[in-house]
Amino acid sequence: MPMPERARMGREYRRSRTLQLLNKLTLLLLGVTFSVCLQAQLPVNLGSASTFSVLAGSTVTNTGPTIVNGDVGVSPGTAVTGFPPGTVVGGAIHSADGPAGTAQGDLTTAYVDAAGRPTPTIILVPDIGGQTLPAGVYKTGSTDSLGITGILRLAGNANSVFIFQIASTLTTASISQVILQGGARATNVFWQVGSSATLGTNSIFNGTILAQASITITTGAALNGRALARTGAVTLDTNTVVNPGLAAGGPLTVTCPLGAAQLGVPYTSFLVATGGTPPYTFSTTGSLPPGLNLDASTGVVTGTPTGGIASTAFAANAADSAAGRATNSCSITTTVAFERIPTLSTWGIGVLTLLLAGYAVQFIRKAHLRSTL
Repeated sequence: MPMPERARMGREYRRSRTLQLLNKLTLLLLGVTFSVCLQAQLPVNLGSASTFSVLAGSTVTNTGPTIVNGDVGVSPGTAVTGFPPGTVVGGAIHSADGPAGTAQGDLTTAYVDAAGRPTPTIILVPDIGGQTLPAGVYKTGSTDSLGITGILRLAGNANSVFIFQIASTLTTASISQVILQGGARATNVFWQVGSSATLGTNSIFNGTILAQASITITTGAALNGRALARTGAVTLDTNTVVNPGLAAGGPLTVTCPLGAAQLGVPYTSFLVATGGTPPYTFSTTGSLPPGLNLDASTGVVTGTPTGGIASTAFAANAADSAAGRATNSCSITTTVAFERIPTLSTWGIGVLTLLLAGYAVQFIRKAHLRSTL
């Protein structure tokens, strides 16, 4: 082959390879940019609703020694019942007052914002338990409702935002857990629910629930987040509800777990750290009641209390990744489980009434016969 021809073919080959490399580099850069755009979601702005750990449209009802860290409110309804025995710390109860009404208006704005976030990943399964999900927007597909069984892990950093768009109901199973990893914060997790949400018994849940209708937090469930219902009720039963606060900054603090436990009854609560620089590590100074254990990475306290009636004092500790430390003086009182007295059903009461009436008729008849002899 003549030298000029060979040189020309060499130049064309090098030009072709250069174009191929440029195309691959362009596609790579576009892919990275698209990925970053998908993940770089801003948190949902809750406005004045951010200070409310519990907000309902119709009623707030509590049973048992629930602890709510943050504001409790209802509007336009007026009924807030069960406080005491429930306790509100770091906040106040607002019944159809100005702050509750304003918070409901801000909740509506936040709900619409969360529901309208674009380019979601479609959820193709009815239950997302057992998965580890990165930051992003997720939306239910052919199955309108969403369930969580077992452990769901949300992995990210302090700025990662997770938004779940659920067309109908959200239901978590008993002893299920939604866990944050890598420094992800509950204040950046949002669950927009088109109908109602139910958290299963002794379950652990992270994030703010924005429900169109009602929210039910069943016995022993713990929520590191907010239960915000637009039109319906929020129902509580021996729960720990901790407001996760704002996304950034502030001094490191740590909350105490639920202060009441029953012997032989499963217990679920947690230590919650806010502020500082996540991720956090948790510990206690002094022992928890016998049968209870602390997960150092999540702050979850679980187990079944054993031993006897006692009040156990200890210090709850949290350390952040910037060598910050916080402590809080806590106690858990264990008591004997309340045993319900058996009661008759309506049908049983009716049968008993008939038997007593029959006995009374027989007694009167026999008395009448004796009087005529």
